[in-house]
Amino acid sequence: MGRARPVDWLPPLAAAAGAVALFAVPWFLPLAGSVITFASPLPLVLAYRTRGPWAGRRALLLAALITFGLLQLAAPPGGGYYLLYFLVMAAGLGELPCLGLPERWGVGAGAAGGMAAVLLLLVVASMLSGASPWQMWRAQWSLEMATVLDVYRAMDLDPDTLRQIEDGLRLAERIVLHLAPGILAGVSLMVAWLNMLGARRLAARLGGMGPAEDLTLYRTPEPLVYLIIAGGCLMVLGSGWVFWTGANLVLVMGLLYFLQGLAVTDFWLRAKNAPVLLRWALYLLVALEFYLAAILAAVGLFDIWLNLRRRKMNLPPESEE
Repeated sequence: MGRARPVDWLPPLAAAAGAVALFAVPWFLPLAGSVITFASPLPLVLAYRTRGPWAGRRALLLAALITFGLLQLAAPPGGGYYLLYFLVMAAGLGELPCLGLPERWGVGAGAAGGMAAVLLLLVVASMLSGASPWQMWRAQWSLEMATVLDVYRAMDLDPDTLRQIEDGLRLAERIVLHLAPGILAGVSLMVAWLNMLGARRLAARLGGMGPAEDLTLYRTPEPLVYLIIAGGCLMVLGSGWVFWTGANLVLVMGLLYFLQGLAVTDFWLRAKNAPVLLRWALYLLVALEFYLAAILAAVGLFDIWLNLRRRKMNLPPESEE
């Protein structure tokens, strides 16, 4: 293989710049940006799927170099080094499908790698500061809550409303701290899943690597059902840290079965040739309504025993709406 020409670095550079720009959005749009920033891996994964693994690796390297250079000039709130979380996730999402492995493995590898990156950052930061990783996590979350409160205070809300928001955020902070492992795992899985879906669709439109498998047939490995059963038992029978251990297990496994329930729903919607608009309206309702998400998680769980997709159907090819 010959040496890369300068022009070969332009697409990876564009992908790296896009990833860093998405990561920096929260510093310009505090509320909406907190959601948009989770798309940071998307340009990097697109580089893998449209230009190949070497382009993806160059994009990762350039994104890391850009971040390091920016951090020498400024210390943005929240710590720019957390871009490492998205870089490692993008590597898992990009590398495994390029190696011919299932895309769901890429999701798992990306989520696990991102979690490992966060834990590594916490350990290194705690060694440098003398505080424990748990104290570092609490300090970071408190900083996030303070930032959100500052945004609400700037809205000139009446004192009673502002006090209710502050009380709600303090309660959320206590719950989140107990559910920190489950939230980190759940968010990582969801972010990796959504970035993989976005990359599949965009890459197919751009003439790159299209969908490699039918995600409507996704199934959570059956032995993992014992984890959610164990988590439920710990929550019912235990208290203190035992209860919260069970709650973390239920949270993570609930998300996996939610994804399976979503796959079952999409399977039948496609089998019945449901309009695209109806499908997207349903997904929007699920995103906005917790109870619908809980119902889908139950559907995914019972699919283990009921095999709700057991009928063999000639489904239409997965469209790229």
